[in-house]
Amino acid sequence: MRAMSDLFQQLAPKGTDYSAKDIEVLEGLEPVRRRPGMYIGGTDDRALHHLVAEVLDNAMDEAVAGHASWIELELAADGQVTVRDNGRGIPIDPHPRFPEKSALEVILTMLHSGGKFGGDAYKVSGGLHGVGVSVVNALSDSLVVEVARDRQLWRQSYSRGLALGPLEKVGPVQNRRGTTVTFHPDPQIFGERAHFRPGALYRLARSKAYLFRGVRIRWKTDPILLKEGDEVPAEEELHFPGGLADFLAAVLKERTLLTRSAFAGTAPLADDMGQVEWALAWPDDDEDGFTNTYCNTVPTPDGGTHEAGLRNALTRGLRAFGDLVGNKKAAQISSEDVMGGAAVLLSCFIREPQFQGQTKEKLASPEATRLVENAVK
Repeated sequence: MRAMSDLFQQLAPKGTDYSAKDIEVLEGLEPVRRRPGMYIGGTDDRALHHLVAEVLDNAMDEAVAGHASWIELELAADGQVTVRDNGRGIPIDPHPRFPEKSALEVILTMLHSGGKFGGDAYKVSGGLHGVGVSVVNALSDSLVVEVARDRQLWRQSYSRGLALGPLEKVGPVQNRRGTTVTFHPDPQIFGERAHFRPGALYRLARSKAYLFRGVRIRWKTDPILLKEGDEVPAEEELHFPGGLADFLAAVLKERTLLTRSAFAGTAPLADDMGQVEWALAWPDDDEDGFTNTYCNTVPTPDGGTHEAGLRNALTRGLRAFGDLVGNKKAAQISSEDVMGGAAVLLSCFIREPQFQGQTKEKLASPEATRLVENAVK
């Protein structure tokens, strides 16, 4: 006991005061730069590419809401990424609570600002609900945003979360509307050697096009970034009218299935809460299956309540069919029996989704289980 007591005495700080001067108040986007892992999950390669996903999600929200029909994603040789859409464009008029700033500057420099908290601007959305684009701004050494609204083009430049000048009225434009964001990740945060991989961004763009069949995504990268043998095109327009069924067919390719065709479909969710789309098959081979789930076009690699709803619907459906044909063993079917070895794609669009963690890797909305289960069965 004496040794333990001495140990604690050695560890205890001596002669230190704790007063009001020790209390820090971080303002603006400083918390993001101090602790980026709290907002994008770290500063590694995965977190770096998450920046692109956040900007692309905002453009996808415009498309899902019916205001944009195409999106462009471009990777330049210097590592800059540009995301462009033909949506409504971020509002540029003065913000009611901060009249000295435009709504654009408020959105880009203040956490928890945006049009996704209420139900008016967006019924469903995938961005970080007022955090995403401001986080990208905070973690970029250069970000330029252009907005075309009401036949006028506006531009503002930022660095590390701070505006480099006022919102600039560039001049009149014809046949153009929407938002363009061009940014470069800050090497102070991600390291000098950090760089975007064309393959990762191309797959991201392709998955978004599969998840929302109403949008066309134009992909482009500088050919100098492509390595020999890469299966990544320098340019491609991505548009998949078949949605997840097309996605599943592309993934499975020539694999033989236990059924004549995949089980795929779409259905509205009850109470006008959104819709669900699914595509799954049981390959007749020794390769592993997979389950990829999404909510509002955002990947949820850890699954969640929407996946639980699909599992319940499939399990109960197969049990009911077994009972119908007189197979008594069907009552013992479990969800693991159903999903084990299956190739599963699930996408839902719901209002006000709740996720576990800021990077949204698992859907936690409790009502999603019931909504998806009832829609699928």
